[in-house]
Amino acid sequence: MAKKKVEKVDGLGPKEIAQIRVALRKVWSWSHARRLVIKRCEGKGGFSFCEKCKKRAPKIFVDHLKKCGEVDDGYIRRLFVSSDKMQGLCNKCHNKKTKWEKEKDFY
Repeated sequence: MAKKKVEKVDGLGPKEIAQIRVALRKVWSWSHARRLVIKRCEGKGGFSFCEKCKKRAPKIFVDHLKKCGEVDDGYIRRLFVSSDKMQGLCNKCHNKKTKWEKEKDFY
């Protein structure tokens, strides 16, 4: 099977947009607001809990209450929000929310 040939773009193309998204997400992962959300999800025994279902979770996924959307002029502003505009979710709740958002955008 032949590989699809991607046409080169003079300027900002899909490849560059993907690279920008990855780089910005990496910087966001070190942000103080994200760390505050993770800290907010810590229980007394040192375990983490989901802010939605209130169950213990081995890993917390920090999720924006309002979707960040596509990389455009306002993307950085939507990505770097205060901790009260984010929530800590377990994997199950995060997957449900992501699925719901994708279905909502489809219609």
